[in-house]
Amino acid sequence: MVNIVQIGEMGTELSAIVQEVSDRQTQIVIESAGKPVVAVVPYGYLMNLLEALEDTIDSALLKNAVESNDRFFSFEEVIEAHNQAHNVEV
Repeated sequence: MVNIVQIGEMGTELSAIVQEVSDRQTQIVIESAGKPVVAVVPYGYLMNLLEALEDTIDSALLKNAVESNDRFFSFEEVIEAHNQAHNVEV
């Protein structure tokens, strides 16, 4: 559930807002002149959202890389090339 608070109410209600978000796992949107400017969300919710966003970006990058690549290398081929380039045996 998302609650809306006017920015003018923040000074007197900040502690209560933080407590509500933390205890009830809710989100609060803070408005100024009737327009949303800030959201207060539980920290875990933010971390999950950022991780999901990162996963989505990584998936898109991987999809683009796969689509633009016409050849793939096996693990063994990569190790062999590494060994030859560095004159080592891994």
